[in-house]
Amino acid sequence: MTTTPAPTPTGTTTPAPADGGRVARFVRGIDARLTAPGPGFRLLEVHTLVALVIGLRLVARDWSAIAERPAALTDGLTFVSWLPPHVPDRFLVALAVIGVGGVGLVVARRRAQLGFVVAWTAYAVLCALWGSSGKVMHNDVMTVWVGFVLLFARVPRRGQDDERTVAFGWPPRAALAVLAVVYWLTGVQKLRHSGIEWALSDNMSWILRQGGDAPASGLGHWVADHVLIAGALATGALLLELTAPVWLAWRRTRAPFALAVAVMHTSIWLFLGLDYSAWVLTAAAVAVPMSLAPTRRLGDFRGFGTISGRG
Repeated sequence: MTTTPAPTPTGTTTPAPADGGRVARFVRGIDARLTAPGPGFRLLEVHTLVALVIGLRLVARDWSAIAERPAALTDGLTFVSWLPPHVPDRFLVALAVIGVGGVGLVVARRRAQLGFVVAWTAYAVLCALWGSSGKVMHNDVMTVWVGFVLLFARVPRRGQDDERTVAFGWPPRAALAVLAVVYWLTGVQKLRHSGIEWALSDNMSWILRQGGDAPASGLGHWVADHVLIAGALATGALLLELTAPVWLAWRRTRAPFALAVAVMHTSIWLFLGLDYSAWVLTAAAVAVPMSLAPTRRLGDFRGFGTISGRG
């Protein structure tokens, strides 16, 4: 069946848009890639690794310190505003323990979906309380958002690891998309508030001089005194963030991206003392398994060099 060209006011005809136009075809292509069937073991790998990152964050921080804060610093919360101003330390510790128990269910593959929901909820509430404003602290925002996507994943039961379905395929790809978007937005925000001068001015030199008691503050001050080196670091970080969707769209560059952000965040910790280890671990938990060929499990290192193409 052909489409009849629509007449114009002058009596001439113009061809109707073919197949909805390029934008529509692009959107449909992205949707097809995100919702393509995937193996159950890949979802299991990403789901379990992100749960382990949440568990590590739950045990690595003394959440009871929230109870020592004045009520004025915990007022005006959003999704946890129903909690009293002074949250007992016993409640905070119990919430962390319950969250770790949820992680245990995920690892044991016993009601894994419920366990992930319990772990993520405990983690998100504690992070919001720690931020004292209802907004998750930057250190944890990546893990919270990636974990939010996986709340809706239907985890494969035992015996379903090798099955390929849409239900198993979309969650790890959605987690990968969230990872890309969050990094991209961090770069966009830098440009929005400071413009290209964030990288090309002496901005990074001033930032590095705030290192204080950072593990390598002396080296950071040395870099700050050399504007070209400081500018190169800033430019590299900005470009890495802005190009994150490109890195993560291709299977070959996903693992290098995880390594690159590990180097970037480690340098931030060395020079400034800011702990973004949750970002590093979350990026690795999602990007490394998704860098493997669809038929290769994370624990199978045979033929690693044959990884190619998009996934």
